[in-house]
Order: sequence, then structure tokens, then C-alpha cells
Amino acid sequence: MREATQRAPVVSETTKPSEFGETSGIRSRAPESKPAQGILTRDDFVVLAEPERNRGALAIQQQAADIATRVGLLLPENQERFDAFNSLVEYVYPHASVERGVACSLWCNWLFFFDDAHDEDPGACDDTVRVREQMEHHLGLLLGVVIVPTPNPLERLTLEFRAHALRLAGRAWLSRFCDLVDSYLFHGVLPAVENWRANRAPPLAEYVEQREHDSAVMTAIDLIEIAHGISIPDDVRNSPEMVRARRACARTIACFNDIVSYPKEVIRHHNPNNLVHVLANERGISIHEALFQATDIVNDAARDLLRIEQEVTSRLPDGPHPVRTYLSAMRTWQRGNIDSSLEGERYASRWSPLVELLRPDSPR
Repeated sequence: MREATQRAPVVSETTKPSEFGETSGIRSRAPESKPAQGILTRDDFVVLAEPERNRGALAIQQQAADIATRVGLLLPENQERFDAFNSLVEYVYPHASVERGVACSLWCNWLFFFDDAHDEDPGACDDTVRVREQMEHHLGLLLGVVIVPTPNPLERLTLEFRAHALRLAGRAWLSRFCDLVDSYLFHGVLPAVENWRANRAPPLAEYVEQREHDSAVMTAIDLIEIAHGISIPDDVRNSPEMVRARRACARTIACFNDIVSYPKEVIRHHNPNNLVHVLANERGISIHEALFQATDIVNDAARDLLRIEQEVTSRLPDGPHPVRTYLSAMRTWQRGNIDSSLEGERYASRWSPLVELLRPDSPR
């Protein structure tokens, strides 16, 4: 194992998109049958915050599960996977009240039910016209411009989240949030579906851009305002520094998720939309080396987020401030995502590159 990356955050310049290299679109080569197993540990990753847990986690998880059951989405066949995902808010929004934590859970669980329909069922990607229509329909529901007399289960969850968001954050916040959902769906999920359908490994620079959207982390960042009961003005949120901070946050989280989900996405489902696979394919390197390079990308983005936060907060007045809370919560999300991924069973696999997730007796 290579020398572990220091866990104390270190300020450095992040890898820039131009450094990812340029190449034309190429088809994916077959994934290696025996990938590098257990070559990484938690200590290989930069973490940006102390571990925290939401004290109301049990109540949040129960209420979120009750809603998923009531709308008809939580079923015996997806109960185990849902339970593993439903604990996320405990880690990434540790300061949310139960009411606000449930609202955040509703969106996170919507992503679970919508996204996993494509992740777990490759056949769902065959009809991209139908996928696009589904995306447009649910975005319309979220915006309130589509009315369904008798909503199906996923439509009911969409409407549940809309009601919670309007009550807790207001119409202007929801409108802005829907812009991010639009980008998630049409600049992230749809290209990912098309790549999977064509068995196409996108060029690295293209993939990293796509991943910032299809990870849905940008939407999760906006939920910070609901979780903390704060409001970030549009001119502040759209400032160049804040845009860079959001992108760095999305990149470090999304790319880490590609590492832990490599066994599921590439080995089990043969999905080319994975940073480790893209790196190996584009650079002609082993999965072993691709995992190390992916880890470097994760850590560079984490350090960049810390550096930007320090630059921004150095100009703020002393004491509590919404922008300080917002940036600190991004670091908490980054740490919580690592902890929830490594402490749960969602990513456990006999093929895991992470020691913490390696299960030799697992069939997956």
C-alpha cells in the first residue's frame, strides 16, 4: 500500500479540468476481471471536518421511511438497499432539526428511487426518449407546472418534497433548486444513460463535468440552507469563489463515490460511467494505478474547497454568518459522505478497493 495521505487538510491547488487531458470519445474496454482489492483505506483520503451525527437521526429515518411506505415506494425487495441509503442525512446534515432533516431525506430518497431505477436496471436505459420524458415530467411536478390527478408512487414523493421545500424555504429557493435538478437530469443523468447504452467511456474531462451534475451533489449543497434554516443571497451564491467552492465540493464527493461504488457499477453492472474505469481506459493504466489517481483527484478537490473557504471567511465579520455556516456545512458533507460510505453496508463487496468495505465472503 502506498504511503497514506495526510488526514489533516492541506491547502493546495486542485487539479484543473484542463489537466484531465483531451481525447476523442472512445468505447469502453472490458473491465479487469480481478481489480485491485483492499489497496486503499480511510487514511488515504483527506477529510475536512470532525465526525458528527444528527441526534435526531432515528426519528428522521423513521419518518422518511414512513413517507416512502405511504406513497408506495418502499417495498420488501428494496428495503435493505433503502435502509442503507436512508441513514445518509444522519452523517451529512448533523445539525438539522427533525423537521428539516426529514425534508432533506425526502430529496435524498427521491434520488435513491429515481437514480437506482437506472443503476439497478440496465434495461431502463434502453429507451432514452422515455427516460427524457420521465425527467421532464418530474421536473414539471417539482416546479408546480404539471398536475397529475392520480399520482403514482414516485410522483407522490416528488410532491411530498415540493410541499416540504415550499414550507421551509419558499418559492424562490425551490425555483433555484429546480435549476439544479434540471442540470442533474439533463446534463448528468441523461448523458450517463446514453453512455451506458452505447457502452461508451467518455473522455476524462467530459466525464468529470458530467459527474458534477449526475452525482446530484449540487442539489445536496442547496439543501444546506434547508438543513440550517439559512438563506444565501443569489449574488453571493453565484459569485466566482462560491461557484468554485461548490464545484470542488461536488467533485471531491462524487469522485470518492466512484471509488467506493466501482465494484457495483463496473464489475457487476458493466457501467462505463465511473472515474476509475474512465482513468484506466483513457490512460491505459491498471485499475490499481487508476484507483490511486482517482484518490488524488478526490483529495485535490477537498484541499481546494478548504482553501476557498479560508479565502472567503477571512473577509467576513467575526461571529456567526450564513456564508460561514454554508461553507462549513460543505466540509461536513464531505466528511459525512466518507463516514457513511465506509461505516455502512451499501458499498460492501468482495471486490472493494477499500479495506473497510472488503467482504471476502460477499457474493457481490
